[in-house]
Amino acid sequence: MEGIPLEWRRRCMSYAVDARGARDLDDADVLRIVDVSFEAWLALDCGPGPRFEVRRESRRARCDRAQYVQDGGNVNVIAFVADWTERDHDPQAYALTTVWHHTRTGEIYDVDMEINEERGRYGVCPAPAGCTDGTIDLQNVITHEVGHFFGLAHSADRNAAMYGYSEPGEVDKRVLRGDDVEGFCAIYPSGALPEACDPTPRGGLDLDCTDASPSGCGCRAAGHGTWRLSGSVGLIALAAVIVRRRPRVRC
Repeated sequence: MEGIPLEWRRRCMSYAVDARGARDLDDADVLRIVDVSFEAWLALDCGPGPRFEVRRESRRARCDRAQYVQDGGNVNVIAFVADWTERDHDPQAYALTTVWHHTRTGEIYDVDMEINEERGRYGVCPAPAGCTDGTIDLQNVITHEVGHFFGLAHSADRNAAMYGYSEPGEVDKRVLRGDDVEGFCAIYPSGALPEACDPTPRGGLDLDCTDASPSGCGCRAAGHGTWRLSGSVGLIALAAVIVRRRPRVRC
C-alpha cells in the first residue's frame, strides 16, 4: 500500500515529556531513555548539509493526549497513558504515535507519542540478552516510535528497528539497521533540510493541553495492528485523512 510520504520541512524541533511520568520508571531513567532514543536517529549521516536538531524542553508538559491545534500553540509530547482502553486504542500495542500533517503535501506539523501502561511493566533490559520476565524494554519501544516521529512507516525487514512486531523484553530495536538508515536518508537526503533553525512548534509552544477540540490534519502512524504479540504483522500505510474538530480520529 502507498500513501503520501510524510516529512518534516524544518530541521529544528523540540519535544516535551508529560509531567505525570511513568508508573514503572523514575523520571531520570525516562528522560535518559527518551534522549538516547532520539540520539540514535539524529546520529545518522545522510551526507553533507544541515542536520536535524531536536531538543527536549526543560519544562515538562501537562498533556497526556494526542492533539494538534491549528490556530494556537502546540507541543510534541511523549506521555505514559494509564487509560489506554478507554481511549479505544489497540490493547496489545505498546505505543501509538500520531503524526499530524498536511493531507496534500505530507508536511509534518506535530507528533504526539502515547505509551501504553496497561500493556505491561516497562524497564531497562540488559543488552544483548534482553529480559525474560515479561518486562518491556522502554528504549526498544521509544526508538521505534521516534522513527515514526520522523515520518517512517513500518519496515518489512525483520531486523529493522522499524519492523512492526516486538516481543516483550526485546532490545534489538535500540539499534538502527540498514533498512532504517536507507528509509531515513530517502526522506531526508543530503541538502534536503533548510539552514534555518527554530524549534518553536507551529502556533508557538504550549505545554498544556487545550480544552478546545483539536483541529488540523493528521494520521495515526502506529498502533492498531502494530507492536503486537499476536495477529498479522507487516507494512502499514500512512493514509492521509482530514481531521475535523473532534477529540479523536484514527486512520
